[in-house]
Amino acid sequence: MNNTTLTIHGQRMADKELRQFSEFKLLDKNTPSWEKDIFRFILIWLNNLDFIIQYSSGTTGRSKKLRLPKTSMIRSAEHTCRYFNLTRDQTAVLCLPMDYIAGKMMVVRCMVAGLDLRIVEPTGKPDFSGITDADFCAMVPLQVVNLLKDPGNLPAIKKILIGGAEITSGLVNQVSSLPAEVYASFGTAETCSHIALRRLNGSDRQDEYHALPEVYLEQDDRGCLVITADYLPQKIVTNDLVQLTGPGSFLWTGRFDNLINSGGIKVMPEEIESRILKETGLECAIIGLPDMKLGQRLVAVAEINKITTREHDLMSSLRKSLPARLRINNIILVKRFPRNSALKLDRKKLAGMVNPQL
Repeated sequence: MNNTTLTIHGQRMADKELRQFSEFKLLDKNTPSWEKDIFRFILIWLNNLDFIIQYSSGTTGRSKKLRLPKTSMIRSAEHTCRYFNLTRDQTAVLCLPMDYIAGKMMVVRCMVAGLDLRIVEPTGKPDFSGITDADFCAMVPLQVVNLLKDPGNLPAIKKILIGGAEITSGLVNQVSSLPAEVYASFGTAETCSHIALRRLNGSDRQDEYHALPEVYLEQDDRGCLVITADYLPQKIVTNDLVQLTGPGSFLWTGRFDNLINSGGIKVMPEEIESRILKETGLECAIIGLPDMKLGQRLVAVAEINKITTREHDLMSSLRKSLPARLRINNIILVKRFPRNSALKLDRKKLAGMVNPQL
């Protein structure tokens, strides 16, 4: 692996200096735990092994232990930097947790391109005070939604990458007027972050994801996306249901793991959620709960603070907006959606929360 150079808050460091600086930050009692995670990864990156150990998010199933080659991560970072024209001395902001591949790849991209890395605590609403502008930042949808409640919280970032969870039509509408170039990313831990992107705003706004160079797409017999990339050691079979629209483009329709079988009808919750949001303005999560007759019944879950009408009026709107085969049996209100450390909606935990209420 070639020598890396990383600039952290204006201090440019080559490998030896970076290793010493990281060791110092780990020993410093004043370094917060989230910041230590960054420097712990840097030391792993600079060790003599040619791979890192990464765990998949485990959003829909058991987390898997992965062995990712550093060469694959470097190639992925090079593609991203080339696509976004990220060059030496530009600034990137890291506000993602380091447990997941997205946070790690932000650091690797800065090393590969020689970017100035600004670090921010990875909360649901990052505090960008002190950062007036930046060239590149990756966030999850929840962070963008929370920041857009008060646009003054968002610094002048030229390019924003959103990924890690479903992107609703409501969020797409919210970012449409931002001066920044805003992109949605598609990828997994196994693919070393994203392998496809789509523009969410501007005159070249896209509905489809388009694969990066050296990435080839196909479907398996379930309709799920299969990814081959020249820089990955093996073919990746995902649980993401897609509609291929061209040799290197696709529409994402949902997760195979989330399929609900209600009375013999296979239901994609993401499709219903998107439709409800579009027709009623309500952000909700659709889950399937055990039912003696149907196998699973459809339940809509919404956050209390998002409700502006009475519950029975809301139920009436939901029933009218959906065909009979997608009938919502119940609507449950919760204080807050459960999320994992990557800030993704935890559907399994949500089902456990609402089941006792029925």
